[in-house]
Parts: sequence; C-alpha cells; structure tokens
Amino acid sequence: MELLKNKFKQVFGHQNDPQVYFSPGRVNLIGEHIDYNGGYVFPAAINLGTYGVCAKREDLNFRMFSEQESKLGMIEVSLDTLDYNKNHEWANYVKGVIKYLKEHQFDILFGYDLYIDGNLPTASGLSSSASLEVLIVYIANDIYGLNLSRAEMALIAQSVENDYMGMHCGIMDQLSIACGVKDHALLMNTATLEMKPMTASFEGYVWVIMNTKYPRKTTDSKYNERRHECEMALKKIQTKYTVAYLCDLKPENLPNIKELLNDALLYKRVKHVITEQDRTLRAMEMMQNHDPIGFADLLNQSHESLKTDYEVTGLHLDSLCEAARRHGAIGARVTGAGFGGCAIALVESNQAEHMKQEVKKIYLEKTSLHAEFYSVTFEDGVQEVK
Repeated sequence: MELLKNKFKQVFGHQNDPQVYFSPGRVNLIGEHIDYNGGYVFPAAINLGTYGVCAKREDLNFRMFSEQESKLGMIEVSLDTLDYNKNHEWANYVKGVIKYLKEHQFDILFGYDLYIDGNLPTASGLSSSASLEVLIVYIANDIYGLNLSRAEMALIAQSVENDYMGMHCGIMDQLSIACGVKDHALLMNTATLEMKPMTASFEGYVWVIMNTKYPRKTTDSKYNERRHECEMALKKIQTKYTVAYLCDLKPENLPNIKELLNDALLYKRVKHVITEQDRTLRAMEMMQNHDPIGFADLLNQSHESLKTDYEVTGLHLDSLCEAARRHGAIGARVTGAGFGGCAIALVESNQAEHMKQEVKKIYLEKTSLHAEFYSVTFEDGVQEVK
C-alpha cells in the first residue's frame, strides 16, 4: 500500500493521500468459448491482478501512468478528447470507460490522476484487459457515487471492450472479476447472469496456471472470427429449432444439426459449444461430489475439443498440457481465449514442484520459450484496498 502510494506521489507530485483499489484477474476452470453462446461457465477471480491508485482533480482532465507500460510515459486527456487512439495503448481502456459514462449521462464532475501497477501478465488469457476495465468502472462508481451494482459494472466494462476496443467478448471475464467470491469459483449462467458460488478445490490437489509466454492478441486474432462462425451457425439452426443460443441445444441434437448445417467447419464449432456446455454442468457435479479424477477427465476432454473442433490451442498450449499430464497433472486445458496465453492444470499437491520443473524443461526444448507457473488462490472481486 505505502509503496503504491509513494510511487503515485512521485509520478504525479501529489501530497494528499490517494485511494488504492485492486481488481483481480480471472481463470476459467472449464466452459471455454461458450460465454457468448449463452452457456454456463465456471470462472474464479484470482490473487493476481491490477492495482489502481487514484486521486481526484479540480478540473476535467485525466492523467494516467502505468508501471508496466512506463515507456509510454504519462498520458493526458480531457473529457473532450476521449476517442480511441492506438498510440495510447492500455490507456484506451480507461478512456473507453470514461467516454461510456459521459455518453450515458452519468455526471463526471471532475477528472483524476491514475497510477496503474499489478502482477497480472498481459496477453496471457488471465483477463488483464477485463481486470483493468472493471477496475476503472469500480473507481468511477466509488468517486462519482454512481450506485452501480456489480453486475452493472461488469456490463459497462463488457460494452467498452465490445464497442470501443472492438473485441467481441462475452460477459464471463468482467462478471467474474466484479463478483468473485473468496475460495470459490462461480457457476455462471451467461444468458441470465445468475451466479452460484461453489467451493473450487479438491483435497490433496492444487491448481497451477501455466503461461506459454507466447502472447495472444485476441483483437487481431481469430477470436472474432470464431464468434462470427457461431452466429452464422445459430441463424441456420434457428430455421428448425426455437432456441436463443447455441447452448440451448443438447448433445443428442448433434446428428440432426450436422445434417441441417451441411458445413463441416460450422458443425465442428457447434459441436464444441454444445459438448463444452455439457462438460461444464458435469464438472459442477464432480465438484459437488469431491471427485477430482472425474473433474480432471473433463478438463482433458475440454482441451481436446478446443484443439480439434474449435481450433484455438496450437503448439505452445498443446505442448504445455501434454507435458503437464505426463508429469503429475491429472487434468490440464487451455484457459481463456486460446491462441497462446495460459493453460490450467489440476495437480497432486506433492507433485506440483516436480511437474513445474519437468514441464519447464520439455517446453523450452520444444519451443525455445521459458514457461512461467503460478499457484493461485481464488479471491473476492474488485474492491478498494483499505
């Protein structure tokens, strides 16, 4: 806390005590690429995240500085200069939130100075962008007295990601970061935003996040293409089925859908979505029954589906998961959008360090990259740090 406040004062020259906030990252245990298809997902807020140190100004200007992006220096904008600017990089997320609030008639009566720091690796699949967006909405809610619910904060952050940043994500990341519950994952219905906190640990096992260090750029990647493919498939399916989302369908519908679509690529995408929804609901039962082996089997099935039917894994993620399973993990899968980023593994506690060392060696030989590993805890959602 004191270190963050001192850095803020050094950067901005303030003498007054600023307020400090923390917004977690998130990891999704299972249920990938179905949050924009109306499915159930199973994310948790984690102890890695983004800190924001903020102090009000007496004018309508905003000054921003990120420790991780210090090469950009201080970025200054006013309430009238909030349009997207690619040279502003990370600061566009902040500007997008302020612009949204202004355009939706929220009272922005003053600007602020903002210092950002954190320990969440960017472009890793742990939702660094959503962590920042939800942080900015939460800060605005606090200092401007907006009286937003946590779900409303998540929806604003998602809207900024979709409409301002051009990344057509679902609601999972923002909602789990806004609403996280310590020591729990959230079984989340992305069609209704209903959430059920569930204990997300198994005795004798730990969750390990494995970072490929192969950065994913989802805005520039095939993420939006996958979403478009799902939308195309849904339109065809709706000519015969009365459904609002792909996740309203069941695995037993797949033979008829294959014939209806008459398109091998679209069928593969739909097959992943429908079977991943089924795996997520079965994973909930495994968690309730304290069955780590059954849960791990679903993790492995999920990765195979994301690899074969949804085609979002690639050499780096596949190599990490395969090596992890050979050296102590009972289950491993990509977490997040894929195309690089992170995987998650369920590992026997007494095998975790051995697994990390062996996987690190194998992965380096295969890819010439140094994987990173994080043993994470599940935490509460975004909050002010007192």
